[in-house]
Amino acid sequence: MMPPFCEICHATAKDYEYETFTLVYFRAIAPPLEHEGHPENALWFCKDHVRHTEGKTHLSAILAMVHIRAAVRRNAPNPWPLPGMP
Repeated sequence: MMPPFCEICHATAKDYEYETFTLVYFRAIAPPLEHEGHPENALWFCKDHVRHTEGKTHLSAILAMVHIRAAVRRNAPNPWPLPGMP
């Protein structure tokens, strides 16, 4: 299995404790591979980003990531705030 690596912020076990990562399973879009390894429909998320996966596990991992990244962008602070009008 692939070690923890947050799909959003790319945090690893060097950044957070291993136990703070969550492996989230999404809807499978292909039959499972015949070899052991990391499931194709499962992605790791750190403690800060796992909340964005709620309600999206019925989607494929690819489609879920589109929605999750959009939600993270919407909740991020605006890096270019407009200056106040005089």
